[in-house]
Amino acid sequence: MSRNTIIHISVLFVLSIVALAFIPFLEYHEKFANDLGWRPFDPVGALFPAADVSYPIFSITYGSMLLYAFLSYKKDLFIPKLMLAYALILLLRFITLSLLPFQAPASYVFLKDPFLNELIYPGHIRNDLFFSGHTALVFAIFILSEKKWIFLFLAITTGILVVIQRVHYSYDVLAAFPFAWLAASLSNRIIAAAGSGE
Repeated sequence: MSRNTIIHISVLFVLSIVALAFIPFLEYHEKFANDLGWRPFDPVGALFPAADVSYPIFSITYGSMLLYAFLSYKKDLFIPKLMLAYALILLLRFITLSLLPFQAPASYVFLKDPFLNELIYPGHIRNDLFFSGHTALVFAIFILSEKKWIFLFLAITTGILVVIQRVHYSYDVLAAFPFAWLAASLSNRIIAAAGSGE
């Protein structure tokens, strides 16, 4: 078995374990955030009208992954880099959600995401807030794609849309950028070291 194959399998295993652990965590966190009832005032978010923009969010998020694959298919280990970055984003969200268990905005609009709703989110999760996973994922792709500017535009657009959807506060979106940068940078270093056998 080649080193690249081992890296692919290992990273897929890590992502699967983290994603599976995230499911019961979200169930616990949902109740805890509801009991706590923290709803921060968000003057920036209030500037945007509430609306259901589920399909644009879904299209941009998963379209960005497909575009990343199309633009990167000639590069070594581009898939493990993205999988590990997402696993690290989830691990960081374990911490940030625990530290800042915000309750969803009162004007929350349910986000219809067939992938997340069926595979990761147990039932109707509302309080999965700090920080925005959708925004972080697209911005991580920007870093992993060696800063192809289309992904920065898509990340900013995603951030605006999730605020309009009221599934995130503006604070969640702003925080997504440094956390995504950290996750993508670590993923790049870890995969590069594994690929070179260091």
